[in-house]
Amino acid sequence: MRLCRVMRCISPSIRHVADGDGWMQTTSHDSGHNVLVIHPKIRWGKFSPSKLKDPQRQLDEAVTLVKTLPRFRVVQSEMIAVDYHTKKKTIWGRGNVQNIRKMAVENRATAVMVNIDSLTPMQQQGLYEEWNMPVYDRYNIVMEIFKFYAQTEEARLQIKLAEIPYIRNRLFFMLSSPCDPTILHVHKEDTNRSDFMEALRMREQKLRKKIEEVKAQNIERMEKQRNVYPLIAIVGYTNAGKTSLAKRLTGAESLVPKDRLFATLDTTRHFARLPSGRKICLTDTIGFLSDLPIHLIDAFEATLAHVKKADLIIHIRDISHPDWRAQSEDVERTLKSIGVENLEEQVITIDNKIDRPEADPEAEGDMQISCTTGEGMEELIGEIDKARNYLIIW
Repeated sequence: MRLCRVMRCISPSIRHVADGDGWMQTTSHDSGHNVLVIHPKIRWGKFSPSKLKDPQRQLDEAVTLVKTLPRFRVVQSEMIAVDYHTKKKTIWGRGNVQNIRKMAVENRATAVMVNIDSLTPMQQQGLYEEWNMPVYDRYNIVMEIFKFYAQTEEARLQIKLAEIPYIRNRLFFMLSSPCDPTILHVHKEDTNRSDFMEALRMREQKLRKKIEEVKAQNIERMEKQRNVYPLIAIVGYTNAGKTSLAKRLTGAESLVPKDRLFATLDTTRHFARLPSGRKICLTDTIGFLSDLPIHLIDAFEATLAHVKKADLIIHIRDISHPDWRAQSEDVERTLKSIGVENLEEQVITIDNKIDRPEADPEAEGDMQISCTTGEGMEELIGEIDKARNYLIIW
């Protein structure tokens, strides 16, 4: 029970459920929230975002993320400027913090989502004190989405592991700082730092062992398949059309594309035969997203292992999205972070959704297609078939 009480202070979540090995996980999608979404627009300085990222579209993506959760409703969204960085305890000055509180009250919000990758424990506490309601960041929201939509044990294990650094950071702050225990929903006299840190360490060790077993099984399966078929990984920003492309190439009935962020959380494998008669194995996996802590990507190492092992990577881009350039940049950065080094040699870049009126005519990928109409698919298949000339196993 002590651990459960502590868990309550480290997340905006309001309900707890026990997983298979007795650990208490947090979840809030059952009860839902009326959410006020705020994007801190950094006006200048070295911490300002890439010039490719439009602040309004960053806010729009945050709204879409929140709406991906059932029973989460966005009641208002605003962009509020901040100078230089988002490192201050309350991010904004006193006046803006009070204005946000007023906005939340007027819109009957029950939670606030601040659109940065991860709030510090001090920021989360400081903003909670100011607004007296749960405060989410991108990490919280994405983790809630993962928890709700995960279908396999592999995905669930990786989600549990991804929570550990976030939990550990907040436990340390709670147990070592002069913070108000009533705000954190736990009495300090009931806690012992070494006990909780040891519990987290053992938890992390157990999860890593399980995930290593899953990863070893995945790699063994991939190596066996690679002895017979080339392995081609489809990657892209979330909702760019990865599953639709895999379905077009393989005809797999089990693939059901959904117009939703993170519609795919697990790796699925499907086979197709090329015009040359060669058979290939295509993998569809979790989509990438900007502004997420690196340990979240690290936790999904087992799921992304096939990308590192792939003979060929197809990077699919949604060029109808106004921020497709920034998304493409984020995908390339993520590929490098997981160990894919030779992007020019190993990756074919595919521009998708050319059938849409808003598709950018200036996009210059290696191929242009529409997974909806099938336009460009024959050329893409031919290009994949020609790729056998430089795939080692062919």
